[in-house]
Amino acid sequence: MAGTEDDLGYDFDSEKRLDPPGGVPVRTRLVDRNGRVWDGPKFPMDTEALYAYYSRMGGFVPVEVAVDTIFTNPIHYGAGGFEGVRLLRTAYGDGFVELPHNISRFIYSSLAFNLSLVRQTMGLLNDPEVEHVEHTPRTPLEFFADSERRLKGDENIRMGVEIFYKDGRKVHTTVPFELKVRFDGQERKFSMREMEAAMCSLAFLNHLVRGGEFPELELQLIPGGYFRPVFWVSGEEGLKVPTVLKKDGQLMDKPLYFGIGTLPWGRYLDEKGYAAGLDLLLAPLRRIDESMPVRQKISGNYVNSTRNINMAAILGFGEILALNHRDEVVEGSAENIVILMTEKSTGNMRAYFPPLSSNILAGTTRNRVLKVLEEGISLFDRRVELVFEAPKWEFMKRSLKGHTGWEVSAVVLMGTGVGFIHGKSITENKSLADWMEVNELRSENEHPNPLVLKRVKETEVRYPVNREERHPFVDALKKAYDRYVLGKDGSRITPAYAMDYGAAERIFGVPLEEAASSEFIGKARLGYFNERVNGVKQPDELVSRYKEAARVIKRMNEISLQRRSRPLAERG
Repeated sequence: MAGTEDDLGYDFDSEKRLDPPGGVPVRTRLVDRNGRVWDGPKFPMDTEALYAYYSRMGGFVPVEVAVDTIFTNPIHYGAGGFEGVRLLRTAYGDGFVELPHNISRFIYSSLAFNLSLVRQTMGLLNDPEVEHVEHTPRTPLEFFADSERRLKGDENIRMGVEIFYKDGRKVHTTVPFELKVRFDGQERKFSMREMEAAMCSLAFLNHLVRGGEFPELELQLIPGGYFRPVFWVSGEEGLKVPTVLKKDGQLMDKPLYFGIGTLPWGRYLDEKGYAAGLDLLLAPLRRIDESMPVRQKISGNYVNSTRNINMAAILGFGEILALNHRDEVVEGSAENIVILMTEKSTGNMRAYFPPLSSNILAGTTRNRVLKVLEEGISLFDRRVELVFEAPKWEFMKRSLKGHTGWEVSAVVLMGTGVGFIHGKSITENKSLADWMEVNELRSENEHPNPLVLKRVKETEVRYPVNREERHPFVDALKKAYDRYVLGKDGSRITPAYAMDYGAAERIFGVPLEEAASSEFIGKARLGYFNERVNGVKQPDELVSRYKEAARVIKRMNEISLQRRSRPLAERG
């Protein structure tokens, strides 16, 4: 019906290009209670990033109006979190890699400030016949695999609980993970499919999906295709540290909002470093420990990373290597790591893979790399052995000096933003701990001893990794990763058109019948848009599906915006 033949609003067949570095400033415009119009701050944006998803305002809005109060919680107390997701060009079109993993981790991270799982589990103990309950936490592999099953079945992720009764009975039950947010003034639960539909729709609305040629064996970055879903606790129920409060005698969570925007990001780190490698600085501050929710993607966790990478940046380093409180090498500033060690006498290779117990993020790229390493990578006719262990820095340092029977062959940093990049050197400088104290106050019970500060170059020790040469493991790992992602006939890719259009109806608040033809609706109900099409073999078929979806999403958004906004002259 209406809207199916509308123009797409942009040149679908031209290659997407990024704006000049830093993006083009877009100024917000605000209207106060007296009707005065204010020019707000400027934000660097991709000029084609027209919309953001913002639950507080009921759906998609122009990026320049997606604003919040200065009294929102994360500015003061850090109660917020986010995801990083790439839209990539693949053989199966422009899509997301294992999107259920990012959606489920997003919900998991929100539970750092929402005790619904704890409260629901405590509720099971209200039964006086219950002796106790048991829950066995899952590994990331198990958790992400469950998220795929749940999304496919349009269900919530659930936590398994065993209930032990006093009479000896044992009953298994599950407790749902729930993302409860304020949506246009009302609290509602967001399903995984609705989040998937919001991500896919934004790819069309921000003109990130294109025609053209599709690569056969690699994953290509789409300029401007970095998605940043974010949640935060609002301050509207009172700006205090707790994110739960009592209201009218009832315990409740403070309002949680979420939004999704796209950023004009190409490569995360210096382009030259992807070929030549990075000079890494051993971080002067230890990685945060389990007193923080280190396995979740929480905004406040990155204060530690920020302080470390800032010092590295002013000294000219490309990244950091962080140590935990056991002096193990565990992460970069925003990346998981894997370290290849080679035994000199035999040539045997071990890939040291820091486990979650090292106090690291449960990374989605990390999860896929783990599967790749478990399936096996071979170099020089030898299989690389996977070791779930974070190497001690002292052992690595002695190996870098040539004082052990092992050599450090490669340090690989990985993540959604960075992709894959290796370090060509590691620099240790113990005096940097003193330099970090320049910004600190002295404790009352400490003697007023001065900090003895010397030129940084005089106190650093630099260790080349593999003679600063790129080890074959780096390319072998990336190729194996790409093969894994593109395997299973593209089932690990979510093309932007492959959404639940019933979920799209809910996020736009627009019945599909108002925006799509009966033919499109019939195709959607029969699963036509859930099929994966190889764009190398059937490019026209793939592009056709994208164009059909783009027209419908564009029309649904037009109807939604028209219903949720009105011209300034009509406002009272």
